[in-house]
Amino acid sequence: MNITLVRGKHLNQFEIQNYLPLKKGHNLTLIGSKTPIHKNFPVKTILLNSPVDIPNFPKKMPILNRIFTDAHRLFGLEKRLSNQDIVHVAETYYYYTYQAIQAKKKGLVKKIVSTVWETIPNNNEGIRGRKKLKEESKKHIDLFICPTKKAKTCLEKEGFNPQKIVVVPFGIDLKRFSPKTPKNKDKTKILTICRLQEEKGILPLLKAFKKLNRINPQTTLTIIGQGSLKKETLSFIKKHNLQKSVTLKTVLYNKIHLEYQKADIFVLNSQTTKHWEEQYGMCLIEAMASGLPIISTKTGAIPEVLPKNNLLVSPKNSNQLLKSLLSLSNNPKVRKKIGQENRKFAKIRYNHLVTAKKIKKLYKSLLKS
Repeated sequence: MNITLVRGKHLNQFEIQNYLPLKKGHNLTLIGSKTPIHKNFPVKTILLNSPVDIPNFPKKMPILNRIFTDAHRLFGLEKRLSNQDIVHVAETYYYYTYQAIQAKKKGLVKKIVSTVWETIPNNNEGIRGRKKLKEESKKHIDLFICPTKKAKTCLEKEGFNPQKIVVVPFGIDLKRFSPKTPKNKDKTKILTICRLQEEKGILPLLKAFKKLNRINPQTTLTIIGQGSLKKETLSFIKKHNLQKSVTLKTVLYNKIHLEYQKADIFVLNSQTTKHWEEQYGMCLIEAMASGLPIISTKTGAIPEVLPKNNLLVSPKNSNQLLKSLLSLSNNPKVRKKIGQENRKFAKIRYNHLVTAKKIKKLYKSLLKS
């Protein structure tokens, strides 16, 4: 099979690991924008110009989306899709998804598959032209792969054919993301990996940790990520004299598994906004596979992704978050038990090799239809 995955700006290693096993026996090509999340993949990778590559400026994406209907347009994409058996895109409203549909209409592409993460029905329709893009997807995309049942339900509520939707959880490399007992026994190390944005709840997490650290000074918090709230995050740490207890840093993805192995507890304090909720959370899968207990929130697809033994709190409920942090930081036996159960769950549900086999089977079935 000739397979091309189109991800534009969102080309990343944590999702693509689910497709890389397909390079054995098939021609696999990745297409991103000039400034994707990750580069350096072990397969043919093409980077095309896109409006999303324009340097950041205030309200960049809202402005670009109104100019281009959707800024995830890849210039010259259609020519790159010639003679492809499978073109695998994302979502129903990205402009590169529409471009793939146009290539199919011209006979350049046999089948189109789209991965849909979106969990809010009729979201992303406020911009003129977006509904048209979705209608084109509804008519011409041959198969939709949803990582969660919640995403599948979202598509069905928008009128997409249920017979063209399958649920396939995405996984990770379970050999790389594996448990390792932290060497430092006298501290409890808490880890969060997220964008430093309001919807990820980083400042409320810091406020809860400040109270936790006053009660138990032997707790530490490592924050890994970047984003618009970086200055506010650093300012909070300095203002409350948390420099010795809180670390903010960035880590390359090929080293990120080592950070999980140093931790005792993983936290993802996701919040819900009008137009966004946590759609999956690959970091949750990584933390589970690494044998960590997890504290997160009852929002989006998180309750579906995580087994019930983990601690879920209501978004914006700082008291619940603090109680959960206290509970796990004071109970190493409970942490160990939950972590072991999480590892078992990850091995059953989130193996990227199993995901790759399922996707390969779907591709072959689609080409026979």
